[in-house]
Order: sequence, then structure tokens, then C-alpha cells
Amino acid sequence: MFKGLIMLSVVLVVSGQTRTTPKFKEIPIVSHENILEVDGKFRYSYEGGDGTRAIQDGQQIFVNNQAGTASQGQYTYQGDDGKTYSVSYTADENGYRPSADHLPTPPPVPAPIARALAYLATLPPQKENNNNNHNNNFNGNANKNNNRKF
Repeated sequence: MFKGLIMLSVVLVVSGQTRTTPKFKEIPIVSHENILEVDGKFRYSYEGGDGTRAIQDGQQIFVNNQAGTASQGQYTYQGDDGKTYSVSYTADENGYRPSADHLPTPPPVPAPIARALAYLATLPPQKENNNNNHNNNFNGNANKNNNRKF
């Protein structure tokens, strides 16, 4: 009898739990397009009922005999502040590069660094050293102090 009472209590507790519904409202898809070509080109786009939009064009590429994808596109969304934001981007062997008015920009390169980079660009390329000794002035014992106590 005691087991029956415990079982009934468990069933009542589980069935009495309130079900929570997600706090996000469902956003309908207004339009959607997805095109895949046999040569590796593709295009997709969609628009949500809340004004969110995205479009992307791309193609398969080969860089140094490695397969990859190059694409460019744009997406637009409404931020938590109520403003509409748009981002254009390119993604390829050089990485993902977004562009938008609201994104931070890097600081300018300081003049001494810019001059050094310009100077280095004028130098001939150095031969690659394959003997795994990247610093010819270091032999492992160069700065060894035999009088150290630690």
C-alpha cells in the first residue's frame, strides 16, 4: 500500500507541473530560394516576416590544390535597439571579411610601422633555412650562467 501511495504521489507531481512555452514568437518565412548548380555555384536567399533578409552567392574554388568556397552576400536584421542593421561580406581563402557602418574599424597603422613594412616590401625574399636552427646566434648554451643558484 505504501508503494502505491508513493507511486500515486509521483504521478500527481509530474502531471501537475506547468509546461513552459518559449518566450520567442515564431517568425514566418516570407520567401526562400536555394539554387545549387552542377559546376559548384550556388545562391540562396530568404526573408523573414520580421524583415530579416539574407542573400549569398558563391562558388567552389581551388587554392593551392585545396578545394574551398568563395562567397559574398549581405544580411539585414533588426537589433534589440529597434534599429535595422545591414552587413555585407566576402568569405574566401582570405577569411570572412564583413563590412558595415556599425562594425568597429581597426586603428590606423602607426607611421613608423607603415614605413618599416614599406621598407621590408622592397627587400628581396630570403632563402628558407631548413636546418631547424631558426636563430643562428642561439646554440642552447649562449646565455647559460653556471653560477645560478636557482
